[in-house]
Order: sequence, then C-alpha cells, then structure tokens
Amino acid sequence: MQDFNYTVLQFRMSNDAMDHLNSVGWGGDFGSYPELAIQRDVNFSGGSEGFSSWMSEYYVAVCDIDANDLEGVFHVGNMGPEEKINRRSKMHSVSVGDVVRCNRTGTFHMVDGEGFTQLLSFTHPAFRAVA
Repeated sequence: MQDFNYTVLQFRMSNDAMDHLNSVGWGGDFGSYPELAIQRDVNFSGGSEGFSSWMSEYYVAVCDIDANDLEGVFHVGNMGPEEKINRRSKMHSVSVGDVVRCNRTGTFHMVDGEGFTQLLSFTHPAFRAVA
C-alpha cells in the first residue's frame, strides 16, 4: 500500500458566489459571499500574505500525494506520475493559494508565488491540529 504523506486542499467557490461576482465585478460589494476575497486576495495576489484563518472553511481536500517534500508535492501535482496521486474529488494542478497538509506532522503550508509558507492559523474542521 502506498504512503500518501501529503494532502492537497483547494479553494472552492460556489456557483452562487460566482454568479454574484459576475454581477458586481471585483470592485463590487461581495455581500454575503466573503469567499470571493480568497480568490482576489490569495489566489490572484501571491498566496499566504492575503490569507486569514476564516478562509480555512472554504478549502476542500482534493487529493493525497506521495512525495518526499513540498517541492515534490508541487511537481507531482502538476506533472505526475498519476500513480502518486489519490484523487478525492475534482481538482486543478497544484498552484498559488492551494494548501498542502503534511500528514506526518499535521502542519499546513500554502503554495506561494515562490515557495511555501507555513500557515499557523489554518483551522480546517476536517483536520485536528497537531500540538
């Protein structure tokens, strides 16, 4: 059995949020769709600098990856091989704004424009923090 030692979480925007964004634009009032700020402040603006803990709930575990380190996760998540990926749901290639959980340590890291940043404030309900 393969050891999938990393889990990749990606941001999911609801169809209603997308429709709202299409009606108001990036400069409009996000109203009851605060998750639109994730797309603007995290995915489009380089990663972890725009991240806040409340954003954690909008991330979904999309796959598990067998890799030696975070750079390996990025490589496998973009280039394969497919046998090193256990897909949980629909996903895009690993990119800026995605969160990678090290399953051995329980730490979370965000993919930044260059490298990774550990997220001490990531509080995803599906994962218990490791002390």
